[in-house]
Amino acid sequence: MTKQIVSAAVLTACVGSALADSGDYGLVIVDGVVTTGVGDHDDQVVTDIGERVFAADMSLVGPNWFADEPGIFVEAGSLPDGVGIGFVLEGAVRRWDGAGSVDFSALSPAAMTLEFGPLSATTAMTDTEVAGFSIAYDAGSPTGFDEHWDFLLDGSAAAGIYLLQLRFTVDGFQDSASVWTVFNAGLDETAHDAAIEYVENVIVPAPGVGAVVAAGLLAGVRRRR
Repeated sequence: MTKQIVSAAVLTACVGSALADSGDYGLVIVDGVVTTGVGDHDDQVVTDIGERVFAADMSLVGPNWFADEPGIFVEAGSLPDGVGIGFVLEGAVRRWDGAGSVDFSALSPAAMTLEFGPLSATTAMTDTEVAGFSIAYDAGSPTGFDEHWDFLLDGSAAAGIYLLQLRFTVDGFQDSASVWTVFNAGLDETAHDAAIEYVENVIVPAPGVGAVVAAGLLAGVRRRR
């Protein structure tokens, strides 16, 4: 088995210009720390190591706003077989209604639930951490680990841009830094892009600044279609 280990020096070079991406959460290990990049299950690689902001669209399906992107991708043979890949929800979902200047200070009146088969975890209504669930990694899979949660908001929630913050866990390694996903539920792409640009310019510290301490902080981004 060849583990995917990335040096801190390489990471620093990669994150000089972070990208908000609509691809999968890609996970690699950097000096013993879970680190996110962009997962490409078609090419079966993780690129843009250091990426921490992702984008997705939600649609109304039955009683819920629904998305099954981003997925989680880990390259084949890059982790020990059987380790659990999980997450921690780091606070309440935030919402911007698309009016005026972008503002993620408001908490969403609806929680978000992440589901994978019978497993589920729901965000708190305040900035309180909630432990998620984990999925076992199969190092023998020739196409890597490519799993997709369902992201669910109650369909009664108003249209808007919803912001989810979490971190990833892998058994035996240090948790990742915070990761954010900017969901568009029923607004146009102009509003979605404006939210991502706000996230890019305002919220997440530059690489190397240190740990994020507030639920509204975001990484620098460029939205890719």
